[in-house]
Parts: sequence; structure tokens; C-alpha cells
Amino acid sequence: MITRVLLMAALLFYSCKTESTTANPDNPEDPAWGSQPPLPVVNGEATFHLSGNEFYVNVMGNAEPRSPNFPALPIKKGVLRGYVADLSGKPLKGAYIGVRVTVIGGSYSGASAETNEKGYYEIDLPIGAVQYYATGYTIDYGQGRAVVGLCPADDNTSGFASETGSVENFILQSYGIGNKDNATQHPGHSTTYYGGAINLDYQVDWDNNRPNYLPPDGEIELLLTPEEPGLYGENKSFRIFKKIGYSELNIVNIPVGTYSIQAKLTDGRALKMREVGTYAGYYPAFGLKPSEAVGTASILFTPVVQRTPQMVPAHSGNWEGTQIELELP
Repeated sequence: MITRVLLMAALLFYSCKTESTTANPDNPEDPAWGSQPPLPVVNGEATFHLSGNEFYVNVMGNAEPRSPNFPALPIKKGVLRGYVADLSGKPLKGAYIGVRVTVIGGSYSGASAETNEKGYYEIDLPIGAVQYYATGYTIDYGQGRAVVGLCPADDNTSGFASETGSVENFILQSYGIGNKDNATQHPGHSTTYYGGAINLDYQVDWDNNRPNYLPPDGEIELLLTPEEPGLYGENKSFRIFKKIGYSELNIVNIPVGTYSIQAKLTDGRALKMREVGTYAGYYPAFGLKPSEAVGTASILFTPVVQRTPQMVPAHSGNWEGTQIELELP
């Protein structure tokens, strides 16, 4: 009987000890990430028809990837802390979180931190109203490296009081809306989204004397097809029909990856594509490949130039619109 009681006590002690060491919510150096939900499935083909008066298309619309399961952390007064992870729940080391605190008199005081190998960061805050000024991370992309923005898991854009403290987790996303207010005011702007962007420009042959310009009564057909799965296995194609009118078309919020781009008129004539703009060729690893092609080419999106993780504005994807000029060959 005594042996049985001692055995039960030992089992109870071991059980309690195991629970307290593996699920301690206030131990950021040994986080309990737990199981993660399946990654969102992004595949198939979406088709869009734009009139001559429409100048942009958000190919992922209001779709937002679900958040990973983050370890639990209690709030500490005067401290901002949390985790940064990719969509699969993998902690990200070296992510930068910067905050700006407004103090009495309207002056600012900044504070920042980078995540450790557990994806954890912690910032002691000056007294005042806190907002993020930078949330950045560097990823391997194609044959190069790209600095991208991070999404707050709770979509907090209003800030908080430093005396209260806060737990704020961030996610590396491949698409989604960065700031919903900006998306309402500037829906065609590339950095409003976490996905990549392409800006297409063309001249219209209004006087019927420029054979390489596009016909005013024509229609452009574009097809974006993934050449390989995206950051989280995205494999969705986008077919876009655009009536010729405004001499531009911005395609935004494209899941980050490598794509084949095909361009033609709906009457079957292939279009010539040429990368243009101030930053054409700035990053040899990104942009249109080759930089001039007829009918079909490859494209990798272009990050905003000369930005480090410390310089990526909060709620921004940090992608330039890769600028391509269309004309008849």
C-alpha cells in the first residue's frame, strides 16, 4: 500500500513539473508555440475584366491569411514585447520592431529591438503614446534578398499607452492589406499591400499614325502564372482583361513569388514588354527577365530601393510596382 501511494505521488509530481516547464506563458526564452493550423490554400485561376476607366486591380481583394498560433504572453507595464513568425509559425530571428513615443510638448522619443532566435523581442518604453514607425525583415527571394514589411497580428494601427504596455505579435505575409485606411484612399498604390505589384504603361494610337502604339478600341489580355510555388506554397494564376483607355494599369497585392507574364491583345497580337522607370535594372536579381521581351517573360517583384529593416514603414509591404511599358512590336 505504501509503495502504491509513493508511486502515485511521484507520478503526480512529475506531471505538475512537466506542465509548468512546457507551458509557462511568462517564459519568452522557452515559448510554447504548440500546433499550427494548415497553411491557406491559394491556387486555381482568377479572372478580372477592367474597363477603360479602371486603372488598378487588387487580385487578392480583401482576402487575409489566417494568423499562426503565437505563444501566450501577459502584458507588462511599460514594456512592448511579442513574437515575430512566418505564416507557418516559424519564429523569425533578426526582425526589426521600432516604435515612436509621443511625449509632453509633442516631441518624440524612439525605441526599438530585434528578435532573437526564438522570434522574441522586448522594448522598454518611454512614457507617452506609442505607435510603430518601422517593422521590417529581410527574406531570401529569387537569387537575391528583399526587405519586406511585417503585419501586426491584431491589426493595431491606433497605438497604445506606454504605461499600460502591450503584447504585439507580427507576421511575415505574402499578400494582404497593410493599412485599410490607405487602401481606401490609395487602392492602387503598391506599398499599401504585403503582396507584390506591377505597373503597366502604354501609349494609345489616337491618330492612327503610330503603328507600335496600342489601338484605342483594343483590349489587353495579361496572364500571370507562378513559375514555382510562392512563399507559402501559393500557386494561383491571374488573367486580366483591360480595355485600352487610361494609359496605365496597376496590378497590386500579388502573392509574393516568381511569375511568368504573358501580354497580348485579345485579337491575338503579342505585345512587347520593356522594363522602364527610375529603378529599372537597379536590382539585377529582380524585375522583368529579360528586361525586354515579346509575348512572354519572367518577373520578380521589386522591393523599395535603399531600405533596411529599420526603414520599412509600419503597415507597409515595401514593394515597388515593377514598371513595364507595353507596345506592339
